[in-house]
Amino acid sequence: MSFDTFEPTDTKQFTWQASVAPDAAPVFKVYSQLTGTTVASITATASDTTHYYALYTFPNSDNVYYRGEWFALKTVGGSAYQLVTRFVFHVVQTVTP
Repeated sequence: MSFDTFEPTDTKQFTWQASVAPDAAPVFKVYSQLTGTTVASITATASDTTHYYALYTFPNSDNVYYRGEWFALKTVGGSAYQLVTRFVFHVVQTVTP
């Protein structure tokens, strides 16, 4: 299985596109695959009603996998639906500092 790989302490803009406009801006969360704890929780910035982004600076850790998650709610006819996207990425030192 292949994962996106990033350098420790680098900053990346993660983007998310919804098929419908959520009720509020989504939250971008990062979880440690090693400990299962939340590393970051960021309210996204809107580009328009269905496109969002969040800037995230990777921890200064080497050879650790993380799970990214976008989460938002959409209410239709009184029922709330979860809009969720999850992915795994790898933070590893590949360039000599």
